[in-house]
Amino acid sequence: MCRSMYATREACSGAFSMSFTPATETEVPALTPPAAAAAARKPEDVEYPEGNWIAQSVWHGDAVSQATVALKNHFSNREDVLVAMELVVYYERGNDKVCLQPDVQVVFGVQRGNRSSYKVWEEGKAADFVLEVASPSTADKDAQHKAQEYARIGVREYWRLDPTGSLLATPLEGWEANGGGYHPAQAVASGARGGWLRSRALGLELRSQRQDGATVLVFRDPLTGEEFNGDLGEAERLRRAAEERASAEAKLRQSAEELASAEAKRASAEAKRASVEAERRRAAEERANAEAKSRRAAEERARALEKQLRTLATESPSSELKP
Repeated sequence: MCRSMYATREACSGAFSMSFTPATETEVPALTPPAAAAAARKPEDVEYPEGNWIAQSVWHGDAVSQATVALKNHFSNREDVLVAMELVVYYERGNDKVCLQPDVQVVFGVQRGNRSSYKVWEEGKAADFVLEVASPSTADKDAQHKAQEYARIGVREYWRLDPTGSLLATPLEGWEANGGGYHPAQAVASGARGGWLRSRALGLELRSQRQDGATVLVFRDPLTGEEFNGDLGEAERLRRAAEERASAEAKLRQSAEELASAEAKRASAEAKRASVEAERRRAAEERANAEAKSRRAAEERARALEKQLRTLATESPSSELKP
């Protein structure tokens, strides 16, 4: 049975003794069958106890908890993604002596929710991403045994973070399963600040960062460029920034609506003025037509009167004109 606190992690990681020295590739032998003593019991009679964990230092605990919070937040809209911290993993049915307890694990394609332990045969797969945060008591064991064990059960990526900066050759190491072994994670060539490594399993980019003297893990979404590390202060800052952006966008929308309303009013007033002007022009044209008609009528009357006068002058008797 897995023991508590540090002994739990040592018991879970002590099933294999094959050494592991990270280089460019690690060959991984096939998974061995359950131990004979465990196989003697019926699988359904075996209990699989939950693990217990206490951070081995403040920095160690901060690194583990921040990475967990960051990944939980990032995948919060995915019901088929499990992000777990210090969850014991059993991978041989009927054998409660063989287990692992990764600091952080991410599993795609399983229902998220509460579990007291993770049984590979029930879930149908092992984790896609595992993070181990190094400590003086576990650094050698992580380097010598953990990669072999994780590769045996089908973990796609194995990552190690050094919270003190003194336990590993580099603050962050990433390993990808490929062709029966682990290969170093691919570096990302971008931006002014280097050190990013690509996690194909997560679809994110990772790097280490010093924070209050400790080393923590920072994630970046390559699609949006957003960086996040799970720090509550940083999360609060991002939340406030998001609220400020939302408020600014709301004000911009309100200003745009007000501008559109004012423009509509101006357009309506302009249309009204144009209608009034058209009516004035129509009235002026009618007056001009009426005046022209009146002039023509006056001219016709004048011509008629002139004609009458000429006629009268012609018809007057000339005999009336005496010498």
